[in-house]
Amino acid sequence: MLKNTNKNVEILETKIILEKYKENIESIQKSLSQLELEVSNLQSEGLVELEKLANELNMLQLLSTSIKFKANSLNCNNNKTIVTSITE
Repeated sequence: MLKNTNKNVEILETKIILEKYKENIESIQKSLSQLELEVSNLQSEGLVELEKLANELNMLQLLSTSIKFKANSLNCNNNKTIVTSITE
């Protein structure tokens, strides 16, 4: 009878330990799901930021081209003015 009681106690203790493990595993799974959502949000925000940066870079390239064109135009106009001034 004593052996049977000891085995029942061991079984009960094992059940308690397994229940705690189960709770811990569920908690870990919940944390992982939350982390996955946060990572997904960060990735989408990162993609949005990358797209914004790409658009800004494109605008800067266009502006740079425009400035270069205007500088060349001014340079040509100045050369014509200088040439015209010298010949006059």
